[in-house]
Amino acid sequence: MMINVDRSSVAAGDDVLPHAETVDLPPETPLADVVAHLLERRFLALIAGGRATWILVAGRPLAVVAQQWDEPRFLVDSSRPISSFGAEGRVSLMFRYWKQHDPDHVFAELAAGREPER
Repeated sequence: MMINVDRSSVAAGDDVLPHAETVDLPPETPLADVVAHLLERRFLALIAGGRATWILVAGRPLAVVAQQWDEPRFLVDSSRPISSFGAEGRVSLMFRYWKQHDPDHVFAELAAGREPER
């Protein structure tokens, strides 16, 4: 299955090249494994100081990924197959950069159904 992935830029110089790409993974691959694959490939920019917060969305927030955390925290069942997060055979994942905001607070706000302040 072709999965479109993209991420926000972290600074003006980060806009030089596009971040969007497509990865081909089996449709039954769990969401957690897709995210782990992207993190292993260093898809997300690393921020000096070691604190960056990202919100993974596919139409709605799915997870919070923080540079300072050992693993993402999911707002959905991360064992669900990646194909269940799209429509008509298409899945698009977007990592929205949430600056250096406290990832625990960002996660709590999203879990409560609110968009955290930026």
